[in-house]
Order: sequence, then structure tokens, then C-alpha cells
Amino acid sequence: MKRFITAISIALTAAFALSFAAFADIRTDDIRPVTDAILRFKLSESGAADAQEMIDTTLTENAGKTAEWEALILAKSGSYDFSGYIAALEKYTDENTIASATSRIKIALAMLAVGDRSPKIDDIAETSVGEQGIMGMIYGLHLLNNGYTCSRYTLETLTDALLEMQFEDGGWAVMGEMGDTDVTAMAVQALAPQYGSSDKVTVAVDNALALLSKIQQESGGFKSMGTENPESTAQVIIAMSALGIHAEDERFIKNGHTVIDGMLLYKLDDGSFSHFGDGNSNRTATIQAWQSLTAYTLMLEKGERLYDFPESTVTEADPEPAVTSGPAVTEEPVTAVQTTGATTTAAPEVISANTADSAPADYKPIAYAVIGGTALIVCVILFAVKKRRVSNFVAVALVGTAAAAFIFFTDFRSAEEYYDPVGISKENVVGTVTVTIRCDTLVGKITDGRVPADGCILPETSFDISEGDTALDILTEAARKHSIQADIDANGYVRGLAYLYEFDAGDISGWMYYVNGESPSVMSSEYKLAPGDRIEWLYTCELGRDINR
Repeated sequence: MKRFITAISIALTAAFALSFAAFADIRTDDIRPVTDAILRFKLSESGAADAQEMIDTTLTENAGKTAEWEALILAKSGSYDFSGYIAALEKYTDENTIASATSRIKIALAMLAVGDRSPKIDDIAETSVGEQGIMGMIYGLHLLNNGYTCSRYTLETLTDALLEMQFEDGGWAVMGEMGDTDVTAMAVQALAPQYGSSDKVTVAVDNALALLSKIQQESGGFKSMGTENPESTAQVIIAMSALGIHAEDERFIKNGHTVIDGMLLYKLDDGSFSHFGDGNSNRTATIQAWQSLTAYTLMLEKGERLYDFPESTVTEADPEPAVTSGPAVTEEPVTAVQTTGATTTAAPEVISANTADSAPADYKPIAYAVIGGTALIVCVILFAVKKRRVSNFVAVALVGTAAAAFIFFTDFRSAEEYYDPVGISKENVVGTVTVTIRCDTLVGKITDGRVPADGCILPETSFDISEGDTALDILTEAARKHSIQADIDANGYVRGLAYLYEFDAGDISGWMYYVNGESPSVMSSEYKLAPGDRIEWLYTCELGRDINR
């Protein structure tokens, strides 16, 4: 009987191990098609026939500005000729002053990834490592992990400085006293090379992993600033990959869902990723998903970390997936700075809103007439050419109805019609709040006329509120009344104010909002105001660390 029980136990153990291995293989096999689909999407977006052409055109044209993570991903995914990109990146650094330390380090990491061992990397390490608070420490640690040096920090002292910033809950954050998903995961990525060889690092990373496991959502994904999103999940995947932790690790399975499952919830049919799961392609979500799945693939196939850059040479490109058509990305980059952010766009001459309150809509009857007339003409043509099947006329009716619905639910206005110096007259007023918009952190950094000399875009100004008004509602009202350009996406994400956008002053720059001196943990579109609230919209270059409260 003992032999029988032992045999059964061995058989069950073996069966479990085989099924687990098969599951792991399935997860591995699932990743490559996803990264291939992202590449196909990026090729379609850039109009390039293959990755090499995209490197030679789009990435080279945007060297030093927006192309560095894509260059890093491609360099870690295959072998390509980056000579044109390298020359453009060198030229960009020669001709431009890069104010943000983290942006400079990001460029240095891209240089390392593509095989450029320029002396500029030594200069960047010397001037940038540890600057701008915790993010400068995290990014800087990647440089020191790759053998670079800095007179202000050694690998050990920079590591100690980062460990000292760890909170009691095991995490790290740019501000506050509780660990944030993104910053915690990024700190783990930077500390990973010392895991197992340094006791203090091992303990710190284990505590961070415990926190990340605890805050993982039932979907397998992660939240930041109170909102579940793929970017936070991506950073955790990169951290896990840096430590050799598989997605099937029981610490990171919730309700049967792995962290990879949490990421794939945001995958769209065209290969790109959405930020809010709303079906809209988002550049940052797509890039970070690509980064994370590349990191996971590197771990599985080569045992390498995403930010390890040994000496390498550039060879001919590997085979690539075929190009397929797909819509261009329409969303601009977003991060978890606020609850806000964006990229520079031209001043809109026509403003579109999903809900109109008082704007004229004289164009709508004309638009309806054009739609109806066009539909009638198409029906006449179908009748004349004897394409008289009922389904043809039904199709025309459906298209016409959809066009009419689009006109009905939108309202296009000129800038003169949109901005309203009189302001909105409200009913059921429950009190007043004040709003301030300032960009003091940009004074002296941006000198093209967008930044007022005193940093004040809107001095403290009172507004009436009704029950249920949010911080975003009042910002929108303030922008309209005082003719302040505001770039806000359909999800209520503030991309830019007064033509000052996220990333204008570095990778961790953008707009943050405060209520009564505190930074809320929810988006401004979700923060319900109370009478007497004091709202401030402030531009930060360092994820809030440079804002004096």
C-alpha cells in the first residue's frame, strides 16, 4: 500500500509539473505574437516596410525626442543597423540643451542599447545620476549597473540612497508616504542586478515584491493614482523579468489571472494598446506594453534583463513579421504624473466637444440636409443601375443614420464661439471654490514666450460650483472664461494648459492638480468639489518633487 501511495504521489506530482510546464510554454508562445503585432502596428503607423526602414526614418527623425524607448526595444529584440539613428542622436545632443536629468539618462541608455559607446554617456553619468530625486536615482542606477561612474555616487552609495527612500509598506513613490506601483516596480528593476548578492538589497526587494503582490488586482493588472492601467502593469512585468520571476509565480496570480493577463486586457485588434481600456490607441500604453513583453521574452529566452547592455556589435536584421494595415495612433503620450499630461500640439482653430451647453449649432441643419441629399442620390444611382436589392438601400440608410448621429452628438465651434468671457450661469449653486494655474518650475527653462515671467497663468480666481462639480469641470470652465488653451482627452486626462505640455521639460514633467494643498489619488474628472476648496494646477518637472507645498 505504501508503494502504491508513493507511486500515485509521484505520478500526480509529475502530471502537475508537466501541466505547469505546458502552461508556461503556452504563456511564452502567446507573447511573441503580441510583440509582433505591436511591431506591425508601429510599421503601419510610420509607413515603413520593415523595422530597419522605421529605424532609418521615423526613429532617426525623432532621435533625442521621442524615439529612445522604441530604439531600445528594437535593439534588444533583434540585430539592426542603427548607424543613422546614432548619428542623429549625437547631433541632437550636440545642438540641444536637455534640461531634465532623467531625459539625459534615457538618451544614454538608448545609446548603450544601440551599441553607441560615446564619451557623452560618461558626461551624462557625471552630471545626471541621482539628480531630480528618486527618478534620477533609479535611472542613474541603470547606468552604474552597466559600469559607468559618477564622482558624486558609487554603485553602493546610490543604492543606499535609494534604499533609504523605501517606505514601511515596502514601496517607493515620488511623493507621499505609501508605495506607488510604478515607482516601486522601477526601483526593483534598478536594484535587480544586486538581488541575491547584497543582503540589504535582497530584503528590500522582497518587501517590495510583497507589496506588489498585495496590491495586484483581481484582473492580474495594477493600479496607479487609483486607476487600473497597462503602464503600471508593464512596469511590474519588467521588474519581475529582471528578477527571473515567471508570470505563473503564485504570488502574482489573482483570481486565476496572471500579470500577463492583466496586460493583455488593454490590447486592441490593430496590435496597439489602450490606456483606459476604452478602445482608443495610446502611444505610451503601446510602447510600455512592448517594453514589458520584450523584457519578459528576454528573460525566458536568454536570461537577460532589459537594462543590461553588454558590449555588442551591430549585424544584419533578423526576419520580421509581415506588415499589415492598421489605423494610426491618435492618442498622445500619457503617464501617471497626475492625473494629467500630454504632448505639444498646434493651437486648435476649431474646438470639438461631446456635449455643448450654449454654442451655436447652425451648421447642423445644413449637415443633415447634405447627408440626406447624398443618401437620396446614392439610392437613385442604385435604382438606375438596377442594384435594387433591399439590402443595398438598408446599407445606405444605416450609413446615413450613423452620419446623422455623429453630427447630433458633436458640436464643432470656432475658438471665438468656444471661449466665453462672461462665464457659465449656474443653477443650484452650493458655494464657491478658487482655481490657480501656475508654471513656476518652467521659469527660465522654457524661453519661447509660453511661460509668463512670474509663472502665473491664472491667479487665484473664484468660481461658483453646483452639487457634483469636479475639479476638471471647474478647470474647463476657467479655461473657457479666461481664454486659456486646454488640451483634454476624452477620458478627462489633461494633456496641456496654455500650450505647455507633458514632456516639455523632461520625461517626468507635466501638470498636477492639488486640492487644499494635497495631491488627490484620483483623476481630476472624479474629484467631487466642496465649497471652499482651493484648487491649484501646477506644472512639475519632477513628478511633483519640485513643487513646494
